[in-house]
This record gives sequence, structure tokens and C-alpha cells, in this order.
Amino acid sequence: MSKAFADSSYLRWVTGENDPERAWEGYFAHTQPQARAVLDGVLATFPPEDRAAAIHLAGAVEAFCLPSNAVESRVFESPGPSAGHLIGISPLVVQLSAEIAWGLHMAHPYAPEALPAGWQTATMHAQESFALTVFQFVRALERPGEASVPVTMLNTASERIEPAESPASTSPRSFHDAAMIFALAHELTHVREGHLTSGKGQSAGPLLIDQRIATLMGISDQENQELTADASTFTTCFNYLLTTWVWAEESRKGAGQSRKSPTDTRQWNFMAWKSAIRATEICEAYYSTVLLLANLTQRGGDEDTARRLQTTGVRLPYVQQAVQHVRQQMLVPGYGPFMWTERDVAYRKAHHSWRLHLIENLLPQTSRHRPTNQPGLASRYLTPDEMWQDSASAAASLPVLVEQLATMERELGPSHQNTLATRVTIAMVRFAAGGDARTAIAELRLGISDMARTLGPSAPSTFAARHNLAQVRRKSGDRAGATTAFVTLFLEELRALGPDHPEVLDTRYELAHLRGEDGDVAGAVTAFTSLLADQERLLGHDHVLTELTRRSLTQWRRETANPPQEATAVPGGPLIAHAPVFSPDHPNTLPAYEARLAHLERSLGHGHPDTLTTQWFLAALRAKAGDASGTAAAYAGLLRHDLHAMGFDDIDVGVLHANLEYWRSVEPR
Repeated sequence: MSKAFADSSYLRWVTGENDPERAWEGYFAHTQPQARAVLDGVLATFPPEDRAAAIHLAGAVEAFCLPSNAVESRVFESPGPSAGHLIGISPLVVQLSAEIAWGLHMAHPYAPEALPAGWQTATMHAQESFALTVFQFVRALERPGEASVPVTMLNTASERIEPAESPASTSPRSFHDAAMIFALAHELTHVREGHLTSGKGQSAGPLLIDQRIATLMGISDQENQELTADASTFTTCFNYLLTTWVWAEESRKGAGQSRKSPTDTRQWNFMAWKSAIRATEICEAYYSTVLLLANLTQRGGDEDTARRLQTTGVRLPYVQQAVQHVRQQMLVPGYGPFMWTERDVAYRKAHHSWRLHLIENLLPQTSRHRPTNQPGLASRYLTPDEMWQDSASAAASLPVLVEQLATMERELGPSHQNTLATRVTIAMVRFAAGGDARTAIAELRLGISDMARTLGPSAPSTFAARHNLAQVRRKSGDRAGATTAFVTLFLEELRALGPDHPEVLDTRYELAHLRGEDGDVAGAVTAFTSLLADQERLLGHDHVLTELTRRSLTQWRRETANPPQEATAVPGGPLIAHAPVFSPDHPNTLPAYEARLAHLERSLGHGHPDTLTTQWFLAALRAKAGDASGTAAAYAGLLRHDLHAMGFDDIDVGVLHANLEYWRSVEPR
């Protein structure tokens, strides 16, 4: 193969081989078969109806790892007379994505109760090690050609951990495989849908974000296509991991055995659960990687690449919304309610907390450039629903939605399902923008009447619009009207959908809250107790909605013990009201690490590598908290010792000296 994509300095950095020809040959021989194997595995997971497309792609697409320090994967048209494409995967993106996913998995164990006693200490050590790995990785990326690839946590773990007996167990290799799958499946989606590098391709399927909303939020069609590819990659990654693990399990047991026994069904569900976790983890890590590389390329002066990466990074909320939809609406019915739980929400919140910490705090602390911050990064992670909760944003969206409605009425007709749904959306957005409840109620009633006549009184859209009408009554202070509307809706949903349908359970939740708000606290407790029992039976103990009901029940039980003049419980709100323990945003994290440092200094000594690592990490946490004096003190104490045991060289030590000077300069006088 041609060496047109090769970067000699990068190849020397990666392989340690000075001869460019030998470096390239060894690199390609090592990486191309691996990329091709993953490509074939992805194509093998296509559903039967897409088998013809899979066979065509297998012959028309080749995959390899880019032999350069490229921070983006790319799609090329194949050279020569034969039509096809080359998918060049960025090894930096794969390695760093896998590194972050593995590090955060160890730093925030999904099921800590399954770990032995003392897991909190192990978690704190894993967080320090993870941060130090990112430090060394970033420093290496800033000086390719000057130093070899750092010995990362992932490589170290791969050397120390024996092959697991269960294919679905936590294995460093599975994180690297998932990162390769994610990068390759993303680019394969662009090839399949015709999104060529020119950006002129058009998606054959629906886009992730409705074009009306995308226009409102300034998202172009090309960016929407990218979003669609990002979101579909989760499903591809999940299917690949599950299929691979199932094949491995069947090979271990013997091909003649089936999965029909209860034991095998549990094993199948367990592997599906682990596949969903791993695919979600790599998705979260991918966007952390993109934002890290965006910051680094911007510091290096490549504004165009940095802008593209930043655009990709802020897509995360939409992709998370799509992943949640897949897990809740598609995987839960097939595998069980454990696919979408309160634990998932907390786990993903921890990943988000670390993402912001890496970009806004840790990266400036590790770079040899002057420390800089990106204030307001968190505010850029807004979904359409979050945007419309703000009255100003809702008001700004109205003209666009009204214009879109006129277009839909002209092109689709006034009775089309999308047209009717847009009318209901406009009524709700106008109310959120500060409109009066009377107008919103009148518009919703008219929309519901037209939906019932056109779509049917039991259509999901009709029920959803009636739910919105009841909520408008409630928010406007008409609790009696809201109760009547919800009771009527509940009876009709019960008749049409049955007692176990999630929409029926949701309406029962609203009615239980209304009972408490009307003063019947004991009735609210009774209603929530009954609802909780049904949700635990139907959805599972850890399901998000089950946990929300459990919290509401606890809240109203407190009201029973101390009845107020007016009950103030408000339904909804964040499912996780606090940051996960030991995340950078948790208020107890900083004191916990200060206590850990004091313990290590007593037990191991001030110059022990573990003590120094904790002190370095503590400096970053104090910097995040804005404690200039404490940060300077931590760096000063760190620099009194030999830091080579932490893998630091003279340039790294120089970065720490620069940080010390910076924080001393901003100390309060």
C-alpha cells in the first residue's frame, strides 16, 4: 500500500524504529489486520434484511489505522479504477478513548457493592492514576518525536490481567476493541449513507434531530448527518460486543448447546447488559477525547481542526438522548429493565463530571502552555427540551416553529400527524415563553379534538397532548382542573393500554402527586406505595422511574410526619440531585483527598510515589475549587521531592514550576 498517509516522525514515535521503510511496514502489518477484522465483525452484525448491503460494503471498503498523528478519522475514495472507500482510523482517538473509558470504569465502578471492602480507597487511587495517565498522554502528544509513547494504564492492565473466564467480564482489551468499533462504525455509517468527505451526500434515512429543531438551534444538515452517524454507532457497537461475547461463550461451552435454559437466558441477559455498559462508556469517552484533542489542536494553532472537533464535542447531549432512547425503548423490552436504571444516570453523570474536569481544569494544569480555562463549557451541553425550559429561548423559537407549521400545512396537509404534533408543540412553547394559560388550553383542546378525529382518541399522540393539557392546568394553578383531566386520561389509558403500560404508570404518578398537593398527604403515600410495588414488579427495583417514585414516597412520608400548611412537592426535576461520590463535582471529594494525603504521609512518608501522586491530584482539585493558596502550597510541597518515580521528566517538572508561579501570582494579597 502507498505510504502517502505516513508521517515519519510519528512512525518513529510509535514504533521506535528509525528506518522509515521498516517503521511503516511494521506499523501497517500490525494495525491493518486488526482494523479489517473489526470491520468484518461489524458487517457480520448487520440484520438479515441488510445482508446484501453488508456483502457489498465488505468488497468496497477497506479499513486501516492512519500512520500519522491525525486527531480525526477520515474516509478516502479508493485509488485506482475500482470504486470504493478507505476508512482511515485515527490511532490517537482509539487509544485515548480506550484509555479514558478504562480509567473511568476503574475510577467509578458500576457496581461497587460487588467489590471487596475498602473499594473507596481503591477508587481514589484509580482516579489519581487515571488523571496521571491523562497528564502523561497529553504531554506526549505535545511533543511527538521527542519521546516514546507513555506506558499507559491500559497497557499496564493488559500485561497484568490474565484472560478472563467470562467473555463479558471487565477486560482492558474489551475497551480497546470497543474504541476501535466506535471509530470504525462511525465512519462506516458515513460511507453507507453517502456522507462523503465533500459533505454533499444526503442521508437516506431520518435525521437524529427534526429539521425544524435543527434549524432553530443552528445545526446544519451536514452536522445533523454527523449526529445521526454518532447516535447509530452506539447500536452498532452494542451489537458487535454482544455478538462477539455470545460467540465466545458458545465456543467455550460447545456449539451444540443452546441458550434456552434459564441459566443460559440469564447469561445472555448479563452479556447484553455488559455490552450496553461498555458501548455507553466508550461513547462517553469518545467525546472526552474529542474535546481534549480540540483543546490541544487549538493550542497548536490549527484553528480549523479545533473548530471541527469542538463542534463534534458539543453534540454529546443529543447522542446521549438517542442512547437513552435505544436503551429504554428498544433494549429494555428485549433484555429487561436493568438496561435503564438510576445507576445508569449516576454513572453517566460521573462521566460528564470528569469530562468537564479534564477539559476545564486538568488539561490546563498538564500543558506546558500557560494555563487557560474554557468558562461556560457546561452551558453548551443543552438539549432542545432544556433550551425550551428557558422563557427567552422558548420565545425565540416561536417564529421558526410557526413558519415551519405553515410549511407543513401546505406540504403535508393540516391533518397530517406531524402537522398536528407541531400545533401542540407551539401551544406548549408559547405557554413556556410566558403566554397565558387560557390561550394555551384553548389551543391544546382544539389540537386534541383534531387528533382524536384524525388519528383516533387512543393514539399515542392524542394521549400525549392530553397529558400536556393537564400539565398546563397544573402549572397555571388549576389543580382541580388538572386532577379531573388526569383522572379522565387515566381511565381511558387504562381501558386502551392496560394496567401495566408505562403511560398508565406515569399518569398514576402525576395523580399521586396531585393528591398530596391538594392536602391528602396520607392518600399520596398510599398511592405512591401501590405505584412503587407495581413499578418494581414491571420495571425493576433500580429503574429510573421506580427510583423517582421511591423518592417521592419518601418525601410525602416526611410530610406525613411534619405536615406543612401547604404541601410544596413538585414532580419531575433532576433524577440525580447530587453529584456521584468521589466525582470532581462532589462537595466531599476535596476533603476526602486531603484526609487521604494526611494518611499516606503518616503511613508511607512524604516522598512515596503514592503520596506524591495524591498530592499532585489534590493540587488539581484545589485549583478546580479556586483555592489559589492551597493549590500553590500543594505544588510547592510536591516540588520538594524527586518526581521521576511518577514518570515525570525535566519538562514535566517545568510545567509544575509554571503552575506554582501562576497560582502564587493569583493568591490573595
